[in-house]
Amino acid sequence: MGRTNFVGFENLDKISYRTLRGKETVCTFCRNFCTRTFIDLKVNNTEKRYIIATCDKGTFENKEDLKSFLSKRNAQKELYPNFIELYNKEVFKSHDPPKVTRSKVADFFKAKKRKFLTMCKIGIPRVLNLYSTAPFFKAYFESLGVKEVVFSDFTTEELYRKGIKKGSIDPCFPSKVAISHVYNLLYEKDVDIIFFPCIRKLKGEIYKAEGHWACPTVSATPEVVKASFTKERDDFKEKGVLYLDPILDFDDIEILERQLFNTFKDIFGITERENKEAVRIGLEVWENVFRKLRRRAREVLDRLERENGIGIVMLGRPYHNDPGINHGILDELNKMGYPIFTIETLPRDEDILYKLFGEDIEKGYIEHPLDIRDVWFKCYSENSSMKVWGAKYTAKHPNLLAIDLSSFRCGHDAPIYHVVEEIFERAGKPYFTFHEIDENRPTGAIKIRVETICYFIENYRSKILIRDG
Repeated sequence: MGRTNFVGFENLDKISYRTLRGKETVCTFCRNFCTRTFIDLKVNNTEKRYIIATCDKGTFENKEDLKSFLSKRNAQKELYPNFIELYNKEVFKSHDPPKVTRSKVADFFKAKKRKFLTMCKIGIPRVLNLYSTAPFFKAYFESLGVKEVVFSDFTTEELYRKGIKKGSIDPCFPSKVAISHVYNLLYEKDVDIIFFPCIRKLKGEIYKAEGHWACPTVSATPEVVKASFTKERDDFKEKGVLYLDPILDFDDIEILERQLFNTFKDIFGITERENKEAVRIGLEVWENVFRKLRRRAREVLDRLERENGIGIVMLGRPYHNDPGINHGILDELNKMGYPIFTIETLPRDEDILYKLFGEDIEKGYIEHPLDIRDVWFKCYSENSSMKVWGAKYTAKHPNLLAIDLSSFRCGHDAPIYHVVEEIFERAGKPYFTFHEIDENRPTGAIKIRVETICYFIENYRSKILIRDG
């Protein structure tokens, strides 16, 4: 479904007009070279033109008008950013961590392993819970002195198509596409090691949760991926690449230290002290990344409150930050002028948390701002619990609305659908969903849904914020 520049045609059905000519042309404003259509009309004896194109850029006739439009949009994005974009930049970049203090090595074999460490290039798939844990791993390896840490590319149709012939994982698309990401690292990134950990437990953020487990499908995906590349022949061995998929638990730092040390002590010749220091550095960098993002999000949220604006919170799992998995839904909404927040970037300053949750704490409904037992008592799946907490936060803040993203066959999302819906029903706020997302990107349907969502957002803003403000 194309976009149309309807300037001057708001009441087209009431105007006397006739078509003068229609012409197809190729847009050259980007590398896609999409086809667009110019339709010239004569309206009340005045010639007008409108353009049917696949994106906003194609609706402009010349570069000057396009540059002016993009300049205004960039200024708007600076004030009301898409935190998915900011998140992806911060999470995967290097933060130049300090190097661990080296122990002296007299043993010949350990010295050889140390040399391999400094020459090693490690590849990490940009998938699943690595969208939240990447800063830790990148800082951990860089602090040990690894030559380079690279990530697979963001998910695209081409990336998926290249790798999926190696095998298939039945459940959800985010797990299935992991095969293609490992293929991308193995055949296109020239790495020495592919590190794809089975993350069993996540860092616990929910207060007094029964557990902080990751989705079992997500946790087991690295093993299934390994089988895809080794069942008929060992692709890793043929390429001279070491594939590592250790089980890791982030809810207990001492256990995590031991798991990482057991994985790398014989590969890199590191000591327990060096490993422990690298873990500490990784955790510190990890925390600083999210602290920085939340600080920026606080600025945007304060601006929304001053201007009676609306921000949109994406209720999703970490991998929904992948543009190839969220299908650009949040980009479309950001283009309409709404800042996009993720659960991880929601500000957690004490004054905000008290404003939102203080009354519930005083009444005894909850014990802590990150307590969700009032609405979801069996909170053992950390990502599910974070979605519920994000829904509570959004429902209580007058300037925030939510869009819930869920992938096809997500067994951990299904039980909380009704929980999240009831949270917003009790708050009297509109609630939007894109459930059962898979590899197909229905561009036309997404655009129609976005336009409908924008209508309800503005309706809410005018009736609630502007009226009460």
